[in-house]
Amino acid sequence: MANNAREFRLRLARSTGLTDAAISAAWPEWWSDAADASPSAQAELRFSLARNLGLDPLTVLDDQAPQFIWDDSAKYKSFKGDDQRDKPAITAFGKSLVRMLVKSVEQVVSLQGVSASELRNSILKANDYVGLVELLATLWGVGVPVLHLRVYPLAAKHMSAMVASFKDRYGILLAKDSSYPASIAFYLAHEIGHIACGHVTAGSALLDMEDDEISEEKDAEEIEADRYALELLTSDPDFEVSKQGEGYNARELAAQALSLGPRMRIEPGTLALCYGYATGEWAVAQNAMKHIYANAMPAWEVVNSIASQQMAWQNLSDENAHFVKAVMGAVR
Repeated sequence: MANNAREFRLRLARSTGLTDAAISAAWPEWWSDAADASPSAQAELRFSLARNLGLDPLTVLDDQAPQFIWDDSAKYKSFKGDDQRDKPAITAFGKSLVRMLVKSVEQVVSLQGVSASELRNSILKANDYVGLVELLATLWGVGVPVLHLRVYPLAAKHMSAMVASFKDRYGILLAKDSSYPASIAFYLAHEIGHIACGHVTAGSALLDMEDDEISEEKDAEEIEADRYALELLTSDPDFEVSKQGEGYNARELAAQALSLGPRMRIEPGTLALCYGYATGEWAVAQNAMKHIYANAMPAWEVVNSIASQQMAWQNLSDENAHFVKAVMGAVR
């Protein structure tokens, strides 16, 4: 075994494409320069990184090129990256993280087979509408952990969201961010749809990749998850907002959303986004957010603040807890 952690780190980055931030997040707290001289410490360093990053432990020994544990069973929606390089990194990183997250919360109810209307009605028993915070509270309540990634495995952030399964458990990782909760609520509701509709098999994963263009050629699972999300958020899988006359400016749209939303039991920001989708006037919808929400706040802060409070950290090893906190932006 080459007795040099720096050389191993460089080889790890070269062979996997992992970012320095991802490797740093996985790097154990106990490591010191003095440990470089210890073969046992070197071995434990490599096995620790393998556990955190989803690497094949047999490939981190000696001078081999580290490789991910990857069986190509994950599904990728709108993927445009390098199949051979990007898919293993994103999938192994995400599945390894979810494996840790599900240890931090007990499963109370399985979401598989739960209809959007059933879940919506359950949430509305104690809430005025279904929004980001309400979805997060529900997911943690039934035992599905949700985390927003602040550290990404690859330099180009291809993923918007991911559902991964560990045995019979599920976890959701978000990567897309916004200063307003409504758009992230839709991404989250969409991932719930993938779980409820049985799109993610046990031990596998489904990744929704970033796609700046609204595609007309979505596959059946994406259409089903979209409809599930829309019904969960609005009560109607075919919900549409029609344009009246010349439409609205941002202030007018915000006023309408704030007035109609509570009566329809739809979160006002969601209503504004539905208008943007129906009319193509996304700039108006986005500007309306400034008038709907009193204060802009990055959605990742909301997601990870709730995660930090809900996780039973004592169920994780110190190594795993440090990695999770680093990935969620709580350390370093």
